[in-house]
Amino acid sequence: MNGLTIEEVEHVADLANLVLTEEEKKKFSRQLNDILDDIDKISSVNIQENSTPTISPTENHDLYHGDETENSLTMDEIKKNANKTSGDYITVPGALDD
Repeated sequence: MNGLTIEEVEHVADLANLVLTEEEKKKFSRQLNDILDDIDKISSVNIQENSTPTISPTENHDLYHGDETENSLTMDEIKKNANKTSGDYITVPGALDD
């Protein structure tokens, strides 16, 4: 691929409403040409049509385990460990109480 000319960089800058100095035009021309060269390298890679796309370099398997239930504490056991209760609720001091 032929590289971008300074005029093409100026045109792109004009489309983006950018005002560039001569030094910036040269710098961006080099950078854009480097990007285009990299795109050419990527495009030149031979990819077989029958190849399987790689999503991850490792085999991912779901490692979920079934839920198992256990007996929980009764309300009386819970209230026995609380400092203060009100009915079936545990009473705690408010965040803004002194």
